[in-house]
Amino acid sequence: MIKHIKNLGLYEKNIILVFFGSSLASFFNLLYQLLIAHRLSPVDFASFNTLLSIFIVISTPLGAVQATITKYIAEFNTAGKIDKVKSLLSYIFSKALLFAVIMFVISYFASGYILDKLKIYYVTSGYILAVLLALCWVMPVLAGGIQGLELFKWYSSSAITSSLLKLLLAAIFLQVGFGFNGALSAYLIAILAGALISYIPLKPYLSFSAESKKISNEKLFLYIFPLAVSLFCFTVLITSDMLLVKYFFTPDESGVYSLAQMLGKVILFLPGSISLVMFPRTSGLSAQNQDARSTVKKSLLYAVILCFLASLFYNIFPVQVLKILTGKALAETIYLGRFFSVSMIFFALVYILVIYFLSIKDFRFIKFLALFAVLQCIAIILFHRSLVQVQFILCVNSIALFLVHILLIGRDGSEATTKVSRLPGALASL
Repeated sequence: MIKHIKNLGLYEKNIILVFFGSSLASFFNLLYQLLIAHRLSPVDFASFNTLLSIFIVISTPLGAVQATITKYIAEFNTAGKIDKVKSLLSYIFSKALLFAVIMFVISYFASGYILDKLKIYYVTSGYILAVLLALCWVMPVLAGGIQGLELFKWYSSSAITSSLLKLLLAAIFLQVGFGFNGALSAYLIAILAGALISYIPLKPYLSFSAESKKISNEKLFLYIFPLAVSLFCFTVLITSDMLLVKYFFTPDESGVYSLAQMLGKVILFLPGSISLVMFPRTSGLSAQNQDARSTVKKSLLYAVILCFLASLFYNIFPVQVLKILTGKALAETIYLGRFFSVSMIFFALVYILVIYFLSIKDFRFIKFLALFAVLQCIAIILFHRSLVQVQFILCVNSIALFLVHILLIGRDGSEATTKVSRLPGALASL
C-alpha cells in the first residue's frame, strides 16, 4: 500500500512538473511571437510566418514518430528490457540522422525556388529553413526517448531552456539589426539547444553499433500511420491559408493577414492544456471499456467557454488587443480578426475531438479530416478575390468539420470504436 502511495506521489509530481514546464515554455514562446510581431514589418512578419508554416507542416506529422517511440520505450523500460530500449533508440536515431541529411540536401537546393515563389528575398533564410527541416527528423526521436523513459525533469528543462533562449536571442539579434534573419536564427539556435539537452540523458542508450532487435515494421507503421495522417491534415487546415495567401497576394496584403493571424493563434492554442489533460483520461477509460464521451463533452464545454471569452474580449476591444499582440491595429486587420475569432474557435474544438478519437483508437474521423483539408486548399486556390474571402472559407470549413466530428461522437460506441487490432480495416476504408 505504501509503495502504491509513493508511486502515486511520483506520478502527481511528474504531472505538475510537465505542466509547469509546458506552461512556462508556452509563455516564453508567446513573448517571442509578440516580440517579432512588434519589431518586424508586416511584410517581414508575413514572410517569417510563411517559413514557420512550412516547418510546422513538415514537423507536425513527425510527432507521430515521437508518440510511437514513447509507447515502445515505455513498454520496454517498464519490463526492464533495457537492451531493447538501447536497440530501438539506436536503430531509429540512426535512421533519423540519415533522413535528416537527405532532407537538408533537398531543402538546401530547393530553397531558392521556394523563396522566389513565396516572394521572400532573404537568401540566408532558405539555408536556415533547410537546417530546421533536417532537425524535424531528429527531435521526435529524442523527445520520444525522454518521455518513454519518464525523464520528465530533462523534458521540462529542454522545453524551458529552448523557449527562453529563443526569446533572449531574438531580442539581441533584433536589437543589433539582424531583423528577419535574426528572428529565424534565434528559432534555429533554440531548437539546437533543446536537442542537445535532450541528447545528454539519452547518450547511454544511443550507439550506432548496437544490434537492432527484431521489431515488426508493419506493427510500427500501423501504429504511427493514423497519428501522422491526423496531425498532418490538421496542420494543413490551420497553416495552408497563410502559405496560399503569401503565394496569391501581394506582400502588403499577406502582411495584413499575418498580423490578424496572431489573434487566431492565441484562440487556437488557448485550450491546448485541455486536450493534454483529456488524452490520458479518455485513453484510460477506453482501455477499461468505459464510455469516455462524458469526458470529451466536458472538455468541449471548457474549451468553448475559454475561446468564447477570448473572442468576445477581442470583438469588444479589437484595437487594444491587436496593439498588444502586434503593436499595430490596421482597419483591415481588425476586420479579418473578427473572422479569425470564429474559424479558430471551431478548429480548436476540432483538435480536441481529434485527440479524443485518437485516444480511444477510433479512426473513422481521418477520412473526413483529410477530405476537408483538401477541400479547403482547393477552395482557397479557386476563390481568393480578397483576404476576407479566404477567411470566410476557413470559417465555413471549420464549422462543417466540427459538426461532422460531433455526429461521429453521437454514433460512437463499443462496436464503433476501432481498436489497433482492427486498424488495417480502418486504413482500407480510407
